[in-house]
Amino acid sequence: MKIIVCCKVVPNEEELQVLPNRELGFNGVPWKISQYDLNALESGKQLAAGGGSMTALSIGSTEALGSSKIQKDILSRGPDSLKLVLDDSKPFQDSLQTAKAIAGAVQAAGDYDLVLCGMGSSDLYFQEVGVQVGALLGLPAVNNVTGITPAGEGVLHVERTLENEVEVLEVPLPAVLSVSSEINVPSVPAMRDIMKAGKKPVEKLDCPDCGEPSLRTLEQLAPEQQERRQELVEGDGEEAVDALVRFLKKEGF
Repeated sequence: MKIIVCCKVVPNEEELQVLPNRELGFNGVPWKISQYDLNALESGKQLAAGGGSMTALSIGSTEALGSSKIQKDILSRGPDSLKLVLDDSKPFQDSLQTAKAIAGAVQAAGDYDLVLCGMGSSDLYFQEVGVQVGALLGLPAVNNVTGITPAGEGVLHVERTLENEVEVLEVPLPAVLSVSSEINVPSVPAMRDIMKAGKKPVEKLDCPDCGEPSLRTLEQLAPEQQERRQELVEGDGEEAVDALVRFLKKEGF
């Protein structure tokens, strides 16, 4: 099975700064693999271990993808190779534009049986890109996938965990699947995997024409910052509970 795993590189949200004007400060913020795409990489690694190959595909700016550190981080998580589409002219904040770029890159990458995506990205989490890629490629597309099992030549059994039941679908290949964060726990690369990553091939693809975005961000502001209140309720047992109830009623809760 030839697997392509799409992974997005995003700013580390834990190190974002909120500026006095409530704008987000990105200066000096390191890049990382989107948390949801770590699940896709882990799923691809597990499927490839049963017999197959795995290629990682990432699309973004030179700043995000150009460093050997982030490339090695991707390659240390199971892919045999990495294909990059570098384009500094587009922010890829539009899900359809991103899907068009991925679909073009997938077609340029050659033969494949399965395209894996995370359910969303850590920065935008639109949950639309995977199904749009499937539609553009004319392939079956399933989202919110919580289990994948090979079921014979050219067929997968795919699980989707719904509110009150687990849905099992028989999906013919090639297909596009968007995996949920519930599908696995991403493993931490061992030192051996990190060392091997530096020797794996990295190929740069031309960015396909994905058109103009259908939306643009006019303003991005953080919520008003407020100091946390710290109210200490003293007492034991029912006395403390009564004091807490009186305080909450006073505050209008």
